[in-house]
Amino acid sequence: MRCPTLSELPSPLPDKSGWPWTEETPQLPETMVDGFAWPRVSIVTPSYNQGKFIGETIRSVLLQGYPNLEYIIIDGGSTDESLDIIKQYEPWLTCWVSEPDRGQSHAINKGFRRASGDIIAYLNSDDLYLPEAIRQAVQFLSQNEEGDIVYGDCRVVDKESQTIFLGRGRDFDLFVALCRNFVYQPTVFMRRKLLDLVGYLDEELNYAMDVDYWLRAAMKVKFSYLPVELAAFRITEGSKTGKDLIPFDRERLRSIDRFFCSHADPKVIQWRKRVFAWNHYRIGSRLYVQNDRDLARQQFLKAIKLEPLSLRTITSLMMLFDIHAHTKFFSRIAAFIDIGLKPSKQRSFLSDISYSSKSEGAEH
Repeated sequence: MRCPTLSELPSPLPDKSGWPWTEETPQLPETMVDGFAWPRVSIVTPSYNQGKFIGETIRSVLLQGYPNLEYIIIDGGSTDESLDIIKQYEPWLTCWVSEPDRGQSHAINKGFRRASGDIIAYLNSDDLYLPEAIRQAVQFLSQNEEGDIVYGDCRVVDKESQTIFLGRGRDFDLFVALCRNFVYQPTVFMRRKLLDLVGYLDEELNYAMDVDYWLRAAMKVKFSYLPVELAAFRITEGSKTGKDLIPFDRERLRSIDRFFCSHADPKVIQWRKRVFAWNHYRIGSRLYVQNDRDLARQQFLKAIKLEPLSLRTITSLMMLFDIHAHTKFFSRIAAFIDIGLKPSKQRSFLSDISYSSKSEGAEH
């Protein structure tokens, strides 16, 4: 299906303007510059009671001007205005369903199983693509055949779609990916073959299923960073990410543990303690800033126990002192110390690890 034009879609809400309400991406020609047809792209949107935002999400997909789009919406039985909005755009949807499911991961997997595209992605029902996102991702993958997953920079926006900050990606580094997230999910496009090589999302996970998938994929396929803004990720009081991050942290640690248990490569295993120390330190630092001092203390102590001789240990001890003495000494110098505490300063070893996508089967 070709993407519709702005004039073909329902009129925007009276108080809405700009992308993707009153602006559109120009229609692409039927073929690429090399004369080949544009590959089919399948986008899956899991939906549940996001009526305030889903119209903007849908329009940001449909107004990409892409000539070979498959758009699938999997709704979990919404009880708000979501279904009425979806029905307004039904003529331009490949398919949509509304029925109870077992959570977001299950809904995305249902959509992936229906997808027939050469390139697939999922976009949550409160996020949105930026203009020309699909074209830029497809052209990159078409010109870089060795890449299997492409990701870019991501705006983080509020409920009014106003930018809070820009999340910048970076070239893929496995050690850094184990310590912190820089692969922003709404910006990710991947070749369909990943469903055979890596499998589907873990339906037992409700928060960190994307991080879990990147780690499972990292030893089998190549990630590529495209340094352009591709999508916007929305944070609201009602969103899972906007709430307490403890459940996310718990699932992330579980996924990291499973990652290390699944691989025997000594180049990977040697980083286990350091990676967990980084994660406990990161969680503790966030809890410290949020004044959740009891939980922050627990995380700092875990980080120190795992790696007692590091600059990070010194900063952990300083924050522990602050917690014990009820002072704010560390926060005054944190910005200066943090410069030397980036996991990206560590040695990258991804280039030392051979990919096994041609020899291994799917991992479920």
